[in-house]
Amino acid sequence: MLELMKELLGIDLLDVSKDTALNHYLNKSQIAIKSYCNMTEIPESLDDIVVDLAIFFYQNPQGVTQATQGSRSKTIVDGIPESIKSCLPLPRIKVM
Repeated sequence: MLELMKELLGIDLLDVSKDTALNHYLNKSQIAIKSYCNMTEIPESLDDIVVDLAIFFYQNPQGVTQATQGSRSKTIVDGIPESIKSCLPLPRIKVM
């Protein structure tokens, strides 16, 4: 997954200077998907979605939900964006 993430971000595969940060965001995205879907393991078929979410987290580390400056405003999704949620299986129900 790290190699795919580097390719999509345009980082040279031999450049290891960002590997720690990229692995952090890959782990964070796996935890977020496991939590959202109530899974203990992520199927291999969702590896591309894990990478997409890791890239989202990498590019949006602030977690800002909305910022306004004068007449301009921007909104950044906090958590899993809808475009990625729509690719995930529906969350499983936890039985207590």
